[in-house]
Amino acid sequence: MPRARLTAATALAAAALATLTGLAAIVVAPPIASAESTNGTGMAYSDRTFQPFTASNGLSSKYHVYAAGIPQDHAAGLVLQFHGDGAYEFANPTSSYSLGGPSGIVAQARSRGYITVPVRTPDSAGEITWWENGSANADFVANLLDTLETGYNIDTEDIWLVGYSGGSQFITQFFLPKYSSKIDGGGTVVFGGGGVPRVSAQPFAGGLIANLPMHWYTGAADNGTNVSDGYNAVLDAQKGSAWYSAQGFTTDLESPAGLGHNLSGTFGTVLARHLDDHAPNNQVPTTTVAATPEPTATQPTTTTTSPPPITTTTAPVTTTTTPVATTTTTPPPAVWNYTLTPTRIGANLVVTIPAGTSRTTFRVTATQGPFYVYNYTTRTGLRTLSIVSSLAPDTTYNYTVEADDEIVGSGSFRTLP
Repeated sequence: MPRARLTAATALAAAALATLTGLAAIVVAPPIASAESTNGTGMAYSDRTFQPFTASNGLSSKYHVYAAGIPQDHAAGLVLQFHGDGAYEFANPTSSYSLGGPSGIVAQARSRGYITVPVRTPDSAGEITWWENGSANADFVANLLDTLETGYNIDTEDIWLVGYSGGSQFITQFFLPKYSSKIDGGGTVVFGGGGVPRVSAQPFAGGLIANLPMHWYTGAADNGTNVSDGYNAVLDAQKGSAWYSAQGFTTDLESPAGLGHNLSGTFGTVLARHLDDHAPNNQVPTTTVAATPEPTATQPTTTTTSPPPITTTTAPVTTTTTPVATTTTTPPPAVWNYTLTPTRIGANLVVTIPAGTSRTTFRVTATQGPFYVYNYTTRTGLRTLSIVSSLAPDTTYNYTVEADDEIVGSGSFRTLP
């Protein structure tokens, strides 16, 4: 299927549009990854471009790797990025169009502790694409991912697939349905498309469905009327998000008014929002970049001791005594003490996590429907878990605080108007 190619002239002119996005992004200290790790060794934690790779199926191409400054004392998250047709962003990695600059994918991912690996399709005939010969290209990427996981200490529960146009089609139509077993969690952010699978989808693991939020970002004007090939990316995004939602994945589709297929300057900031909402977060954010202004009024703060704030149900411990023996039911997990502070489009949870806890999750759900977002940490001690920008103003949400799959707090809150 054809795609509108982004020429160098078009991209340079479009870069000026980046300032129009106005999206919020919070820079946090590098996250500590979960215990799921490949413990790889041998690949340098440095930035290297145009690295050659040949897969076991004989396909060859190149990739960039941006790993300089990523902490090596724990497993790191990984962002795999797949270019649009023509591969302008891969050929020009320093351009602020997509990968480069302070708001680009590389900088935004690096500041959050992620290694970023943009990949060039092995296609070499005509205008290069990911979706032509998509199944074999998926084999190529699966082989490359194995190599990266061998060479680096990658957290397999924190792998993000990011694509634009034909690269989005590749993720949702070929790679994920064919090779979902290669990852244990993380997320997807697909721009300008992302349709239904074109290969037989392998069964999705229940753990992956629960831990791989999927996000579509396609301009409302990207409906085929403003591109020469007539490609309707909005329709593809709608169909793709609906298909994955029907499989049980948490999905959302964002279609900003006025935006067409040219999304120059938006890629890094949109990715950053979703990383902040879903990725491990272990410290209070330290620097704000292009943050959305909050109301000047004092924000309400709810502090709990025991039970948790707002609405909490604690199961009683029940003891039954008979003349022969005494039977006591297993007591529920102890309710934790924490402070929950709503913002206009998110919420912050401050909690002291007891030693010995493997994973703590702050999960926020809609009062109706399947929507939820979460933030987790694998650290103990005083931590802040934040939902940054996924919620709607003046809306009531339910939440749970989960420690190693046990609920240790729950209730509801309302975001600021």
